[in-house]
Amino acid sequence: MTTVRILCGLKVVSDLPLPDLPPWTGDGRAPDVAIRLGAVPDRLDAPVVAGPLLQMGTDGTCRFAIPGVAAYLVEGGHTVTVRAEMAPDSTDVRVFLLGTVFGVLCAQRGLLPLHASCVAIGGRAIAFSGVSGAGKSTLAAAFHRHGHSVLSDDVTVVDVEAPGGPLVLPSFPRLKLWDDVMSAFALPREGLERSRAALDKFHVPLDGRFQAEPLPLAAIYRLEEARLPSQDRAERLNPVTAVQSLEEDIYRCRTIQRLLSPARRFHLLTRIADAAPSYRLWRRMGLGDLDAQVAALAARQPSDGGGRA
Repeated sequence: MTTVRILCGLKVVSDLPLPDLPPWTGDGRAPDVAIRLGAVPDRLDAPVVAGPLLQMGTDGTCRFAIPGVAAYLVEGGHTVTVRAEMAPDSTDVRVFLLGTVFGVLCAQRGLLPLHASCVAIGGRAIAFSGVSGAGKSTLAAAFHRHGHSVLSDDVTVVDVEAPGGPLVLPSFPRLKLWDDVMSAFALPREGLERSRAALDKFHVPLDGRFQAEPLPLAAIYRLEEARLPSQDRAERLNPVTAVQSLEEDIYRCRTIQRLLSPARRFHLLTRIADAAPSYRLWRRMGLGDLDAQVAALAARQPSDGGGRA
């Protein structure tokens, strides 16, 4: 059964169920993206990249595969073909579809995916980037508990060349939270889907506080672990360091870098750095200081709709 969903403002038709995504409620226009079950070749013709998981053709077509899960063929920013090796409706098939494959699709469409979660403060988007385990989803969940809407979790898609400056496009109306965070926030697990069958990580719905419309990107905080109380602070990055930090925070960096030329990446990243300040946010990794961190970060953001924090 084909489902019709919305992702980053795109109309998506899919042979796979996509319960992570809201139903499409827009007009009857042709789909922007089609996700189909079908045959995926074992090898692309004359690939320019031929790694164990990723192959890439000269036209940017990508084949991505996880043994035992699925192979995915991503073409032109508009078509994804999935050859599933387990039940097509399993969370394992979907987590890679809405992760690496989604990142590739965005890059093919000229959008920039960042490894970041993003919340709305004062009508603007504030992103929290960093490596896996840095606390991006946890911090977004803490903002959500304090009444802020969430635009994205783990993958923040930026339309860098939108009129008026970079816009964050809303993605998934849920957070992916580990079991210890669920316990700390006293969140029930009953009826929640696991991110992958073997992981104690759960999909937590946003209960009406999903920011469904794009917002201008106002600031990016790169999360770093503070080992001393004196490090618990935000440090603004100079333009050169900001661009370097943003490049490190491209989602699935090595894969997306292969889709974007160095000149193209520099153009996109400098546009973001010019439009929104970047900070290194030193924070202790425990959960005890989250309320204070949320209050301090929210207070840093002006409410007049300007682009600078």
